[in-house]
Amino acid sequence: MIFFDLDDTILDTKNCNKKIYEKIRADLNVDMDADLFRKKLRTSLRPRMIKYFEFQYNETIGIDPLDFLLMETPYEEDHMELFKEAVWNDLKHIFKGVSKDDFYKTVLKRQHDYTDAIPGMIELLTDLSKKHKLGIVTNGLSEIQHKKVDTLGIRHLFKDVFVSGDFGYGKPDPKFYAHVIYKSGCDKENSIMIGDNPQGDVMGAISAGMKAIYFNGREVDYDLNVAHNVDELRAEIERLIR
Repeated sequence: MIFFDLDDTILDTKNCNKKIYEKIRADLNVDMDADLFRKKLRTSLRPRMIKYFEFQYNETIGIDPLDFLLMETPYEEDHMELFKEAVWNDLKHIFKGVSKDDFYKTVLKRQHDYTDAIPGMIELLTDLSKKHKLGIVTNGLSEIQHKKVDTLGIRHLFKDVFVSGDFGYGKPDPKFYAHVIYKSGCDKENSIMIGDNPQGDVMGAISAGMKAIYFNGREVDYDLNVAHNVDELRAEIERLIR
C-alpha cells in the first residue's frame, strides 16, 4: 500500500495559505503589504493558540493556527472565544470600519479555498490508484483535513484517510503509525510512506517498519529515498515496489 501525506505533498498548502491571507486582506480592504499582513496574523495566531488551547495535544496532532478560524464546528468552545477575542485585540487597529464579527466571517468564507494540488500530483495519484491501494496519513484537525481532501475531489482515489485529529496523536508517534498499519491491513514491509516532513513522514514511517520517500522538502542531513518533483517521485515509487 502507498501512503501520502496531505499538506505540501498532495496539496500545495503553503501556496493556498498565502492566497487565503491575501484574499482576507483584500476582502477587508486592509491598506498593507500582503506579506506583512500575513505575518501580522500569524504572529498573533500562534502565541494565542499556545496560550488558550491544550498545548501538548495540539502539538501532538499538528495544528496550523489558521485552522482554528476556518472551522464551522466549535472546538474547545470556551477557549475559542477567549482565543478569538485576544486575536481581535491584537489586530483590530489595522482594520477600518470592520467589526470583530465581520473579520471572523470573512476568514471563515475561505475554508473551501484549498484547491491547488502540487503540479502533476493528481495525475500521479490517478495512475497509481489503478494498480495500488492508496492512503492518506495527515496531521491536523479532523474537520479541516477532511475538508481539504473533499475540496480537492480526491477521496475516491484512496482506500483510507487517516487524520491525527480523529485519534488524538499524530506523526511521527509510533502509536499513530501502528493504528494506520492495523486499520489499513497493509503489509508494512511492502508499504511506502511519502511526505515532505523528514521527521513526521519519513523517520516515523521507517521506525514503524515501512519504506519512505522524502518528497518536495528541504535538503536534510540523512541518507533517504528522495524525490524533488512528481516525475522523480513516480520513478522512485516504481523502483521501491519492484
